[in-house]
Amino acid sequence: MIFENSDNGRKSADPSGKADGFGTLANDAYRIIFEAIRSGALSSGQRLRFAELQRLCGTSVSPVREALVRLTAEGFTTAEDRKGFSVAPLTVEDMRDIAANRVLLEGEALRLSIEHGDVDWESQVLAAHHAMARIPRERDDIPTALREDWEQRHEAFHQALIAACGSPLLLDMCGRLFAKAGRYRRISVSILGQKRDVLTEHNKIAELAIARKSDEAVAALRRHYWLTAEAAAELFTKEA
Repeated sequence: MIFENSDNGRKSADPSGKADGFGTLANDAYRIIFEAIRSGALSSGQRLRFAELQRLCGTSVSPVREALVRLTAEGFTTAEDRKGFSVAPLTVEDMRDIAANRVLLEGEALRLSIEHGDVDWESQVLAAHHAMARIPRERDDIPTALREDWEQRHEAFHQALIAACGSPLLLDMCGRLFAKAGRYRRISVSILGQKRDVLTEHNKIAELAIARKSDEAVAALRRHYWLTAEAAAELFTKEA
């Protein structure tokens, strides 16, 4: 059975904290380091020193090393001989690759969900959308930063949209891409003066999905993802 951690939505295979053969301490270290990377506390390209990560995680070197091996396999960190581990860099090429694959995979997952989803699926989509729409996306104190509670509800909404696709493998791949896209989503929000209505974009996707308008819903989802990618690309252009 799959249990979802309430802190960041990452999933573990067991409520005791073990996942994919991972020990509890290594799993805890993984979650802490992943969250630090996702939030930007550990920045793009930053060298990761074991002593600092041990203090961050409150554990010994072995669980930290196991966590870094897993994060490297998932693409969140990199490893080089004699240089150790670093946070995987944010690049416009990586961002566009992620966006292109999300468009393909989640577009198909949404199409399948619309085809196979029942009334319960519709209810889950509507409930997830309502919960997300109830709170603002940006923080009050830092308007260029995402609210953590909104990000969790945002993930739940996108999961609900494709939940009825009928393919656990497709859902797993979409979940991994969502997590990787999260780092770019955060920097896309940091650009001031954006003329974009994300709430309306989500409204349209939900309405079209519930109305069973597959082609239009998939097109709206794809446009939503590319708009986020373009906003992030603008930041890379400014920094160049």
